[in-house]
Amino acid sequence: MFKVHGYYTISNAGGYEIELSDCGDAARVRDAYGSEEPEVSEWYEIEYVIDSEEPEGDLVAVIDPDGHNIPLNQVMRANF
Repeated sequence: MFKVHGYYTISNAGGYEIELSDCGDAARVRDAYGSEEPEVSEWYEIEYVIDSEEPEGDLVAVIDPDGHNIPLNQVMRANF
């Protein structure tokens, strides 16, 4: 069972639904658009990377930085 906690939109053409683990240190991703049978990813540990766009180089929480590369500060919370 996949419980949607948030949404990440890439563009008007697509995006992902995000589920956070109970402890909050991992997340998994499901295709949100354009697929009749959306695939759910494995659990990815949430990693902290340096945001090169910030002058101070602040750390940003990211889901799968080497793949999906979804910054958590750009995920919209789902309303229940």
